[in-house]
Amino acid sequence: MSVNKRWVHFIGICGVTMAPLANMFKELGWFVTGSDKGIFPPMSDYLKDRNINIELGFKKEHLQASHYKDLKLDRDFPDLVVVGNYIGLSNIEYKFAVKNNLKVKSYPEILEEYLVKSNSVVVCGTYGKTTSSALLALIFEKAGKNPSYMIGGLAGNFENGINNTKSDWSIIEGDEYISSRFDPVSKFFHYKAEFVLLTAAAWEHTDFFVSENDYVQNIVSFIHTLPKNGLVVACRTGTNVSEVIKGSRCKVITYELNKIDENVAKADWFNLAHKENKEEGEIVLFNRNSKDEFSVFTKLIGDHNRENIIGCCALARELGIEIEAIQEAVENFKGIRRRLEIRFEEQNVKVIDDHACSPPKVKGSLEALQSTYTDWHITVVFEPNVGNRTEESMKLFKGAFDEADEVIIPRLKTVRTKEGLHRTLGSELATQLISLSAEAKYIGDDDKLVKYVTGKDVGKHIICFMGAYGWRGMIEDVMKAYRLVS
Repeated sequence: MSVNKRWVHFIGICGVTMAPLANMFKELGWFVTGSDKGIFPPMSDYLKDRNINIELGFKKEHLQASHYKDLKLDRDFPDLVVVGNYIGLSNIEYKFAVKNNLKVKSYPEILEEYLVKSNSVVVCGTYGKTTSSALLALIFEKAGKNPSYMIGGLAGNFENGINNTKSDWSIIEGDEYISSRFDPVSKFFHYKAEFVLLTAAAWEHTDFFVSENDYVQNIVSFIHTLPKNGLVVACRTGTNVSEVIKGSRCKVITYELNKIDENVAKADWFNLAHKENKEEGEIVLFNRNSKDEFSVFTKLIGDHNRENIIGCCALARELGIEIEAIQEAVENFKGIRRRLEIRFEEQNVKVIDDHACSPPKVKGSLEALQSTYTDWHITVVFEPNVGNRTEESMKLFKGAFDEADEVIIPRLKTVRTKEGLHRTLGSELATQLISLSAEAKYIGDDDKLVKYVTGKDVGKHIICFMGAYGWRGMIEDVMKAYRLVS
């Protein structure tokens, strides 16, 4: 290694944004190290494919040059330490970095410094952010804008979730969760937004937003940071969207998914349902102000995806992107891994991996499955994200699993939490879902869970794993079980 090569260390490197960010630094010529306590596909495979080593567990030695004996480092410690947002303040590597006065940043701070451009497009809202960010990045790429982008997932059209270009355009997925434990503001505040796509403001992350009003007002505050010549393209029918946009000081354009006819839709942009060929995946977009009308074709299933596509097309047109570029991007858009991703299928079985980890996302995914596979039995294996494991969040699950035939709660990820805040256990979550009329049960042993779901005789069977985290190999074990009997 050259003596002047800078060194960056990632604490929590296997995150869906941390891993591509690590790759970005490698491409910039930095030496990259990282550690994590849980190393699972797909991000572990992503890092391995790019020859980025992962240290298992957290140790202060990971931030010391003496630990990497095969490298000729001319410094004792990293030039930069990037900390994932789930890393606690008591983490031994974080504490070591602070004690030794190392430069410590959250990953949104790094994106702000390296990726955000003068024309900053930020996608925010309770759901649809990753899909919409990826589609917008593809639209702008097809239009020749060569945008920098951050996509919080593995997109089928891109090798990396992060791309840093010399363009003056950036498209960033703007999560409302905190940047880090030492930087407790929503990530989107770092991205200097000028143009915003807003999908919804349905309350979640109850561990940090203790009331629905707190959650909504946080997004209101973000919208108020936009310049007067900025733009908000918002889903008119999204939960609490009308409250968020009513005080905007910049231009607001609305969109919505129209399921009936144009006389019902009230947004500026919507689809002409009566003109569409649903079997071909056609969406006929219409602007009631300009009378702009054009069709796009998609391979994605579900109303939630159709709504996301309408929003992306509306924003692109409002920013002057040509229709041809939009059409080409939508038709060729491959979606996101772990968004209703079919991992295994045969005649009567489908094993699906889905990122749905909160009530609104669960509801949208299940409605898409039910409308597409109308006569299939749907078993959901569900693990919520950390922010939906508080007592306050339990009531938000009412109706979320209505389209599932059965919900299995596995042993949930162990997380450290602040004093006085209880994180719901798997057995408690199952009991709560039962009280909300869901057909639910808790199976805390992974092997027993796999045996249970693969042993059910229900005819045509969908087993859908829904959650934000790795599944400790359970998906692979389910697929293996079916391969052995097929």
